[in-house]
Amino acid sequence: MSVHTADVIIIGGGNIGSAVGYGLVEQGVSVAVIDEGDIALRSARGNFGLVWFQGKGIGMQRYVEWCFEATQKWPNFAEALEDKTGLSINYQKPGGLELCRGEADSAERKQELDDLRRQSDNGRYDCELIDRKELQSLIPRMKLGPNILGATFSPHDGHVNSLFLLRAMHTAIKLGGGRYFPGNAVIDIRRDGHDFTVQTQKDRFSAPKLVLAAGLGIPPLADMLGMNIPVQPERGQILVTERLRPVLSYPLSGVRQTAEGSLLFGASHESVGTNTSVTPGVIRNIAGRAVEAFPCLSNVRILRSWGALRPLTPDEFPIYNESETYPGAFVLTSHSGVSLAPLYATHIPRWIVSGEQPYGFDAFDVRRFQL
Repeated sequence: MSVHTADVIIIGGGNIGSAVGYGLVEQGVSVAVIDEGDIALRSARGNFGLVWFQGKGIGMQRYVEWCFEATQKWPNFAEALEDKTGLSINYQKPGGLELCRGEADSAERKQELDDLRRQSDNGRYDCELIDRKELQSLIPRMKLGPNILGATFSPHDGHVNSLFLLRAMHTAIKLGGGRYFPGNAVIDIRRDGHDFTVQTQKDRFSAPKLVLAAGLGIPPLADMLGMNIPVQPERGQILVTERLRPVLSYPLSGVRQTAEGSLLFGASHESVGTNTSVTPGVIRNIAGRAVEAFPCLSNVRILRSWGALRPLTPDEFPIYNESETYPGAFVLTSHSGVSLAPLYATHIPRWIVSGEQPYGFDAFDVRRFQL
C-alpha cells in the first residue's frame, strides 16, 4: 500500500473537485485528487453542458450574483484552460433561450423575471421576454410549433462540451504537478495531529487540508468529520440525435446542438433514488416536447440516451462550509458544477489556502437548514 502526501487532498474528481484542483495547482499548491471513478454516482459525465444564468436564484440573491459572476468569467476561463492544455472544450456564449409554451407558461416566466428583479438591489435582472416573431428570427432554420409563444433570452448564457471540460481540467491538474488517482473509493477519514489521513481501497493519503467535492458521495464522508450535509439525488434523462447540419445558433434549456452536429434533448427531473436507468415514458415525453417546439425534428433519429443524477440540497442552492470541529476540512456541493467552474477555480482555492471568504458567503452555509 502506497502513502501519498500533498498540501490539499480533494475527494471527488468531477466538475467541482477538478475545477478546485486546477485552481489550486495554478497557485503552486500540491494537490492529490482522489476519484472513485465512473462507478460513482457522478453527474459530471451525464451533464447537459449548459453554462446558464437565467432563471437561477429565486429566493437567494447572492446565488443570482454568484451565477452572473461565473458567466462573466467563463470566456477567460475557457481560453486559459485551452491554452494551458491544448484541448478544445467547445465553449460558446451566444446567449440562451428558454421557451414559453402556451399562455400559462408565458405568464409564469414573466412572474419569475419580475420576482428576480424585485429581489435584486437595483431592481434589474438581465433577461428579457421576447415574442414569437423575434424568437423565430433568432433560429430561422427551426420553424416553431404553434404552441410556442416566445421565450426568455439572456445574453450571458452559453454551452460547453462537458466531457471535454472535465478532460481538460484533469489534464491541467497533471500539467500543474497535481496527481489524479482514479478508481480509489474512500474507506475512512481521520484527523491525525495537524493532518488529515484518508484511507482508500488502494492507498493512504495525508495532507493538512481536505476538500469533500464528491457530490452524492458527500453525506457519508462528511459524517466522518461530524458534519451533516443534506444532499439528495435527482435523475435527469438526456437523448442524443444523429448529426445534423447547423440548425440552432443558440442553446435552449431543453435542446442544444453540439459542435459535432448532434442535438441533445433533455432533461427530466425525477425523484427515483439512485436509479440511473432510462425509461420509455420519460424518453417519450422528452422527445415529444422537442417535437412540440420544433415539428421538423419528428423524423430525426435518436441514437442513444442516458440517465444521470444531480446532487441537490433541500433548497437547490450550494453548500460551502469549513468544518468547525476539524478546521481545514471543506465541503463543496452544488448541482451547477459546469456553470460555476470558473469560481471553483478562483474564489474557492483562495478560501482554502488563505481563509479569504468571498463576499456574501454566509448565504451558502449549511446552517441555513438548521435555522
